[in-house]
Amino acid sequence: MKLNLFKIGKKSKKAFETKLNAKIKNKVLIDFYKLIQKHKNFIIKENKKDTEVALKKKVRGNLIDRLILNDKKIAQIINSIKKIVKLKDPTNYTLEKWTRPNGLTISKISIPIGVIGIIYESRPNVTADVASLCFKSGNPVILKGGSEA
Repeated sequence: MKLNLFKIGKKSKKAFETKLNAKIKNKVLIDFYKLIQKHKNFIIKENKKDTEVALKKKVRGNLIDRLILNDKKIAQIINSIKKIVKLKDPTNYTLEKWTRPNGLTISKISIPIGVIGIIYESRPNVTADVASLCFKSGNPVILKGGSEA
């Protein structure tokens, strides 16, 4: 497991070195929600398998409710990604700029912070939201969902 995590981390670091402009990021996110739309029935079918396993493991009902995907929840995931597409690209944005008395110009510019790790209970919407937000902000992310999925 440790070796696997190390490999994932190395790939994430490499991904962080690749810079994309806002147009490309938005195109990828649009393709992402279109793929979710296109494969909605398959996603729901596979999610039922996760739900059945969770029921067999006697996972608490509230966690199973969060795990379940249906048409309404998929529509919410797609709408969330559409909202992220509309957000202004947060990278390379000049937050402040000033000139020192000696003529040196200093700028405070927003940049990605690096590889982000998220451990969370299995909520399919969180997976899509975090992945989309991190992609939009130029930050690679390593997601670790709960064992019930």
